[in-house]
Amino acid sequence: MSSRLHAFGKGKINRQHQSSTAVAYTRVSTKEQADNNQSLTTQSNHIHNYAQRHKIQIVQQFGGTYESARTDERKEFKQMMAYVKKHNIGLILVYSFDRFSRSGANAVYITDQLKSNNIQVVSVTQPVDATTSAGELQQNIQFIFAQYDNQQRREKCMAGIRQMLSNGDWPTKPPMGYDTLKINGKRTIVINEKGKLLGRGLRKKLKTDLTFKELSEWLKARGLYVSNKQLSIIARNVFYCGYMSHTALNGEVVKGNHQGIISKKEFLALNDRLKARFKDRKKVNKSNIPAVPLKGHLKCSKCSTNLTAYLVKSKNLWYYKCNTHGCKQNISATKIHQHWKSTLTDLQLDPKFIEPIAQNFILTLDIEKDNYEKDRQVIIQQVKEYKKQIQTVEDNYALGKITEEVQTRVLADIRDKLFPLQAELAKGVFQLSNHEEMVVSAVTNLTNLLTMWEKQDLMGKKLLAKTLYPSGIVVDRENILYRTQNQNVFIEYIQDITGNYGRTKKRNSELKLNYSALVARRGIEPLLPG
Repeated sequence: MSSRLHAFGKGKINRQHQSSTAVAYTRVSTKEQADNNQSLTTQSNHIHNYAQRHKIQIVQQFGGTYESARTDERKEFKQMMAYVKKHNIGLILVYSFDRFSRSGANAVYITDQLKSNNIQVVSVTQPVDATTSAGELQQNIQFIFAQYDNQQRREKCMAGIRQMLSNGDWPTKPPMGYDTLKINGKRTIVINEKGKLLGRGLRKKLKTDLTFKELSEWLKARGLYVSNKQLSIIARNVFYCGYMSHTALNGEVVKGNHQGIISKKEFLALNDRLKARFKDRKKVNKSNIPAVPLKGHLKCSKCSTNLTAYLVKSKNLWYYKCNTHGCKQNISATKIHQHWKSTLTDLQLDPKFIEPIAQNFILTLDIEKDNYEKDRQVIIQQVKEYKKQIQTVEDNYALGKITEEVQTRVLADIRDKLFPLQAELAKGVFQLSNHEEMVVSAVTNLTNLLTMWEKQDLMGKKLLAKTLYPSGIVVDRENILYRTQNQNVFIEYIQDITGNYGRTKKRNSELKLNYSALVARRGIEPLLPG
């Protein structure tokens, strides 16, 4: 058969090594092994000797450090996988299959995916021809046994830890407040100065009911920096009352040989206090609570934090509350809702203004639409110019006039300039064909805000509140004053040309209106339909 006819053959060529280029990957399991470096050197020598015998070129080496093989989210491993795919490398050479991965079925999946990309994992000490079904089976068995071996080691390790804990000894570094010392040749955990101060602080909290924030400040004044979040964890950790809890104990709590910074009695009393803090109230984390439609939109006047909500079950009354430490102002939801309805009434427009305001606003929109179209044409021309530059760069690279490095750098610079322009074109701000109807409907709805609010479901009320006050509503507990950073620009525009502020102006003494630009230039948020 003519050698030229081989070009028409079907199927893959059955060779053990279908590539002459490879990367090397070496790995050890512990830092001590990496520092010793003997195992890494041995692995590397075997891999390079194998490559030399089989005339394989190693173009890059990865690993050379310690990484756990239980997970395939390792840094060097991920870099190696990305490299072979990007540079079309055909082989990954490893000392043994357990150096590649000990993740069992996941390792089988990874090698199968590599195989589909014509990338083969080769163990230089375990000769397996993975291009055959029998060889692939052997390779997969090696991965499964590597995972099995790993699990056996872990079980033995956990059994030792479990036994150590059962004897009252903590197996790892103790938490803050404790040191490890050798006393008469035996490892002993003792309370240090930080621990003594922490013990004083937890007892103080138990006696005076300090918040964790206040306790953090108290400790800070005495030279110990512990966040309120850390203190919350410490207060719930049984280690600090002389006991131990660990995943190896399968849910059990055992007495430790160390001394607690507080007693068991104090620990339980403190945690009973923490659990009972919200005994008479049901804290609400969900947003969809019909009884408190303004939740998530009201802001505290003292710290600007969004107010949450809770129910006092004994009175069946809802409250909006600030959860910031040191603030914690809470306001009756009933009062808030009364003032909110009064605000809606103040914002309502006299029907006689509907037609002139609508015509004025439509005219403004038309002007802005023309301006936008002019700007859009300028952007379109800029986009065309940048695309032409990209084509020129690609042509120059294809002709060998510039290197790949120069091409990559120049194209990246052009695309950085092109992207924001394309994003601007994609907005399509003035794509509405019936903006006249939208404006008339929005203005008409302003004559009927309170009725509209009462007819809406929960999500409709939330949307209406956000539409009227996009940046939220600041609430003062003392006399329920509303102060806002900005109203809906549509409403501000109407109030400006009508001069109709009503009682809202009196309550909003801090609000300063500024209309230096036409409202449409700042965007429109249409009101809900009635």
